[in-house]
Amino acid sequence: MKKLFLSFLKYYLFWLLFLTAFKIFFVIYNYPSVGSLPSAEFWGIFRHGIIMDLSVAGYFSLVPGLIFSLGFVATSRFSSYLLKYYTLLTVVFLTILGLTDAGLYPAWGSRLNAQFLMYLETPGGIYASMTWWQLILFPLLTIGIVWVSFRGYNQLLNSKKLAQMKLKWWGIPVMVFFTAALIIPIRGGLDRAPMNHSNVYFSEHLEANQFAYNYFWNFMHDVLKNKKARVDVNYMPDEEAKAILEAHDKMGVAAPKIIETVAGKPTNIILVFLESFSDKVIEQLGGLAGVTPRLNEFCNEGIAFKSFYATGRRSDKGMSATIGGRPSDMSRTTVLAFPDKMSKLDYFPRYFANKGYSMSFYYGGDVNFYNTRAVMIQSGIDKIISKSDFSLETGLKQKWGVPDEYLYARMFDDLKQEKEPFFSMVYNISSHEPFDIDGYRKFPTNSTENKYLNVVSYADSCLGVFIDSLKQTALWDHTLVMITADHTSLEPGPTNITDPASYRIPLILVGGVVKQHFISERFGNQNDLTAMLLKQLGWQCKKDLLSKDFLSDDSYAFYFDGQGWGFMSPEAGWFMNTNTKKTDFFYNYAPERTDSLMHFAKAYVQYLHDGHLEQ
Repeated sequence: MKKLFLSFLKYYLFWLLFLTAFKIFFVIYNYPSVGSLPSAEFWGIFRHGIIMDLSVAGYFSLVPGLIFSLGFVATSRFSSYLLKYYTLLTVVFLTILGLTDAGLYPAWGSRLNAQFLMYLETPGGIYASMTWWQLILFPLLTIGIVWVSFRGYNQLLNSKKLAQMKLKWWGIPVMVFFTAALIIPIRGGLDRAPMNHSNVYFSEHLEANQFAYNYFWNFMHDVLKNKKARVDVNYMPDEEAKAILEAHDKMGVAAPKIIETVAGKPTNIILVFLESFSDKVIEQLGGLAGVTPRLNEFCNEGIAFKSFYATGRRSDKGMSATIGGRPSDMSRTTVLAFPDKMSKLDYFPRYFANKGYSMSFYYGGDVNFYNTRAVMIQSGIDKIISKSDFSLETGLKQKWGVPDEYLYARMFDDLKQEKEPFFSMVYNISSHEPFDIDGYRKFPTNSTENKYLNVVSYADSCLGVFIDSLKQTALWDHTLVMITADHTSLEPGPTNITDPASYRIPLILVGGVVKQHFISERFGNQNDLTAMLLKQLGWQCKKDLLSKDFLSDDSYAFYFDGQGWGFMSPEAGWFMNTNTKKTDFFYNYAPERTDSLMHFAKAYVQYLHDGHLEQ
């Protein structure tokens, strides 16, 4: 009895040691993110995070607890081997999950969450995002960690010795009691509230709190929380939220004219959708100098917006907001994962298709990723050029597919012969992880930041060549080129996933129909593009309380993450963490307006999450 009880305690200790070792590995692998933390906060990652590790160790000890409670009464040998192989399978699973968590953090800026499940549907995207050394290191580390961990398990709990132990029938309730007592660490103590992120939240630095999380607990919490597509928000009744937004609706207000159409010629539209671009790399929009000289030129030649925001941080969220007019929300999925909901979107390109425009889409990667083909077809786009339309050699020049120079060249050749008017969209891939452009070395070092700067500089140069070529044709005089992005990158740092800089993307308008030259301070979102452009063209668009003409409506922007939502306006900016119920203000220029702004912002978030798209 005593030996079995001690063995049960050793088993629980094994999982605690395993999870602690993985936390150490995660910290080492992602050390640049926390290396500058004060020492007290650095060690707080382990001191405060251990309560979540104790919880997960409890979860994985429940089944073994039942085996100790019942199996060792009559079948000690079978029970010892059942325990052994249960542990081996669990170690393999947790190792793969833990390595994935560590590897994705630099790009995601967050711990592993339910978004990862969408990537499993298209594993080619996972492969394309990994560097060659990650592809080699991942299986080697998996084998090594599993071998060391299982060897450690055998040292603590030898199966042959366990097979010789017996539990008397009267010991069953005692072992069941100790197994049931695991509910204490699982819940995080004896308080009424169960384990949640707040149990380990201890720092003003987001990274310190994220590193304290247990990766399995965070992943499963997110999967279970997001198993339904809708996130519940209860700031106010849905009817009240709708009434507030309707009171702020200004779609009928005239906007300043910034696009001057050519008499007798419909305006051609070219939408450039840049992969992983942010204002942080564009000097004219407050970013680093010398990274994107061509985009800097375009900011001066046309009209640029320095407070334009992506509503989320992944490609599907950018596509949903820009093309579908549906902003991101706090769920991990988007409407693009649900075909029945996709059909209800007010697609941006569809307005042009309905006017008889020639419709085309150019993408260097796999057009099936994130349901992109379905989105384009529902948008009214009938000509889709993707990786499969290029030679095999060209498609293999980057892991994601066709480098930008070849993509833009194909698009330019086609547009010269395209029937006018046309709407054409190009979505580049060269600035996607793993930043693997060969033969272009403007930033020569091998740091992740400089690799990113190198590929965005390459993407900038290719776009520059494309626009220079357009300027030499008769198309230019009656064409509008809209340059924006799907989302940002956390590079160049330091920024985190709640920082506004992690959502601020370029919006630059150039072309023969753009006669003015200025940089605007107006705040806007990706899903506002439709309303703004259609009003400039004198067309009508469908009423949408979540979108606005940001040239004439109130100036504000939202962004969303699984942890909460951000609001930006000239008067105030904040991020509201829905996990911790904490609101961090970035600035507050008008304290007297904060309450009214907060009420409006909560109404917007409430309306976004109330499920009206499903009705």
